[in-house]
Amino acid sequence: MMTAQPEPADGSIKKRHGKRPDDEPGKDASDEKKNEMINLVKLLTEVGPDISEISRRLQLPIESVRHCYKEKILNKGFAVQAKVDHEKLGLCRVIAVLDFTEDYKKFSQAILESMNELCFLVGFARTMPRSYYIVNFSVPREFVDDLRSFLKAMKEKGMFSHLDVAEFNWMRLAPMKSEFYDFDTGMWDFDWTTKTTGDFESARYMPSEPAKFDYEDLLLIKELQMDANKSLKEISDKLKMNYSKLARHYNDHVMARRLLSGYSVNWMGTKYDYGIEKALHRQHRNLAVILLTREVSEQEAMSLRQAFDRLPFLWSEAAGGNYYCEFTIPVEFNFEWLQYLTEAISAVKERTEVYTADQSNAETFTIPYSLFNQAQEKWEIDLEGVIDKYNKVF
Repeated sequence: MMTAQPEPADGSIKKRHGKRPDDEPGKDASDEKKNEMINLVKLLTEVGPDISEISRRLQLPIESVRHCYKEKILNKGFAVQAKVDHEKLGLCRVIAVLDFTEDYKKFSQAILESMNELCFLVGFARTMPRSYYIVNFSVPREFVDDLRSFLKAMKEKGMFSHLDVAEFNWMRLAPMKSEFYDFDTGMWDFDWTTKTTGDFESARYMPSEPAKFDYEDLLLIKELQMDANKSLKEISDKLKMNYSKLARHYNDHVMARRLLSGYSVNWMGTKYDYGIEKALHRQHRNLAVILLTREVSEQEAMSLRQAFDRLPFLWSEAAGGNYYCEFTIPVEFNFEWLQYLTEAISAVKERTEVYTADQSNAETFTIPYSLFNQAQEKWEIDLEGVIDKYNKVF
């Protein structure tokens, strides 16, 4: 059996065979460590925190990889979470831009949080300075019209003073471009003037076809979405599910049917609150920006996607008739960002709204697993019942 080599005192990663990088003629040790970190993060987005598999692919000692992962990722506050393929679960993205009337403003956060369990809400953020809310729903396609009717009914009730709803065919989380990030200093190094070449593989992202899944799959996905570092044994204990059964669902359903689209390294610093099962944002040196462009052609959407795909600050995007994306911009790049944005949206500026998000008033939730009927194995929603609840409570 091969054993791991002793780890260097400075915490750097050494090759499994051969000399240290700084002993090699003409080889810069810092560049070597940087490349190893870039490759580690790329593999994290593919296979998750499977340290053994990452060690095998990188041909590095497993203990060195584990140490680097702990020191550079976990101890820096970067959560690693599973990315859900919403389209495989029969879900599509609906985004509402809304504002509450004065009578409901004090209840706004409680109302939106309750919509997670009642009508497929998966996240929201308040914008500045207008105080609109950008609300994300991941809803079964067959219920999109019902959701629109529900939101309209709430507006007619007097809950919303402003309501604008847009539909999208798909949504994706962008992978971290670790080649631009220094994990030691926590700083980004990006040249805004460089024209990127390439085939923009991620910009050609297409929605997946629905796959078969069950309630146990959703419970497992929900746990991995909260924290991909959990072992199956830990998830089994939490869910009180037989380990063999859980492992079968993981291997034969979640992985074999690719219900996950990869893993996300949450470099924004978002922490997950396991008690209330939602992500909480902290104040830091990044500016959160949301862009929404209406009625885009395929050519316009592709142009926007190619322009934004090269940026390491793209967090998520959705498309299909409309275009939506979220960015987290380090404050030192604000001027360069505004210049870049102005040029990128010039052809669609009349149909584009740009919002600044208040991260202290933003929440993200897991997939709406509680709205899946376990017995009938299908999504369900009783919007008339939801309306009745809101009429009674508010």
